[in-house]
Amino acid sequence: MVQKDNFERVTTWQCRDRVLDLSRPLIMGIVNVTPDSFSDGGTHNEFEAAVAWGKRLAEQGADILDVGGESTRPGAAEVSVEEEIHRVVPVVRELAREGFAVSVDTSKPEVMQASLEAGACILNDIRAFELPGAEEVAAQSGAGLVIMHMQGTPQTMQNRPDYEDLLGEIEAYLKAREAALLAKGVRLEQICWDAGFGFGKTFEHNFSILKHTERFVAGGRPYLMGLSRKTSIGAAANQPDPSKRIVSSVAGALLAAERGAQIVRVHDVKETREAFDVWQAMQAAR
Repeated sequence: MVQKDNFERVTTWQCRDRVLDLSRPLIMGIVNVTPDSFSDGGTHNEFEAAVAWGKRLAEQGADILDVGGESTRPGAAEVSVEEEIHRVVPVVRELAREGFAVSVDTSKPEVMQASLEAGACILNDIRAFELPGAEEVAAQSGAGLVIMHMQGTPQTMQNRPDYEDLLGEIEAYLKAREAALLAKGVRLEQICWDAGFGFGKTFEHNFSILKHTERFVAGGRPYLMGLSRKTSIGAAANQPDPSKRIVSSVAGALLAAERGAQIVRVHDVKETREAFDVWQAMQAAR
C-alpha cells in the first residue's frame, strides 16, 4: 500500500507472516552478539546477555530486534559460518519464541537459512544478497529483505571511497540488486532499501545521503537508515567515544524520519523512542 505525498511512500512491509505497519517510523534495536563491534562489542556477546538486551530494547520501544554475529566495522575480521551460527541462532530462536519481530544481520546464506528456521522474519544484508546462494535463500524465505549499498567490503570500504554521482550510483545499485532478487522470485513487498550510511562513504557522502533521504524513499520501497553512533556522527558532534554519541545519533535518526525514512536502526532505543514521541505529538497537533 502507498499513500500520496510529494512522492509515493509505502505504508506496509511484508516480513514472512508479519505485515509491519510503516504509518509511523519503526525502531530497529541493535543486538550485537559480537566481541568486536565498534560501539558495544563484547557487552552482549553471551547468549543470556544478548537475549536480556533484546528484551530490554523491546520494552523500551523497539519494533524490530536486529541480531548480528559478525562485526561490519571498517577493517573487521571475517567470522566463520559455524561461529556466526553459534553466536546468532540461539538468540534469534529465543527472541522469536517470545514473539518479537527478529531480523538477522548477515550476508552468509547458511546463517540466513539457520536464522529463518529459528524464527527470523527479516534478513538484513550489507552485501545485498550478492554472496553465492544468498539470492536463493532470500527468494524462498518470504522474509523482509534489506538490501544495502556498500562500496568495497568492510575490510576495504574506507580506503578513499569515491563517486562521480553519489546518489545516482547508490540508487542504480539498489535497483539492480532489487531486479536480481525479483528475477529469483522475491516479491516487491518484501524489499527494503538502505543507502549504507558509513559503508564506503566519506563524511560528506554520509551527510549527503541523510540530507537527500527523500530521494531513496521516493523509490517506493520501505527505507532504512542506520547511522547510530557511527564515525561521521561522532565527527559532526566532536565526540570520539562511540558510547557517548547518543544525543547526536538520536538527532540523526529524527532527521532521517522527518525526511521519510520508515525504519531507523539504533543502539539507543529508549532515547530514540522518546524523541519520536515528541515529534509525532507535534505532528498530531492542530
